[in-house]
Amino acid sequence: MKKTFLILVTIFIINAIGLYNDWYHFFWFDMTLHFLGGFFMAMFLSAYLKDNLFDGWKLKNFLIILGAVSFIGIVWEFSEYLANLIISPILYDHYGVRTYFMGDLDDTMNDLLMDILGAGLFALILHFIRSRKTHQA
Repeated sequence: MKKTFLILVTIFIINAIGLYNDWYHFFWFDMTLHFLGGFFMAMFLSAYLKDNLFDGWKLKNFLIILGAVSFIGIVWEFSEYLANLIISPILYDHYGVRTYFMGDLDDTMNDLLMDILGAGLFALILHFIRSRKTHQA
């Protein structure tokens, strides 16, 4: 769980560096970060909620993890919106820097899709790893 947390912090730092260096003009940069964020948030949550998930209830556990990752993605999009409203004008007024933290509706929907696909890929990998262990035992 510590490694996953460190990876999530690394993704956040890469995001900050990308904002500073204007890497968001590469269409794949934002998509990659959201996909990896969804993947590693699913990994983090499955480890964190391990004691609270249901044995043998694969679909229920999948929906719990996917729902939690989706909720985190939605909260992230709201934070981008609020940063656009609050931080962007301050940066422009005081420093002359025009920064946008949020794209349009297409960008928001793509971000949420990448979060969900990343979480879904982790869930599939976890399912195959666990089913393989039960078949070998």
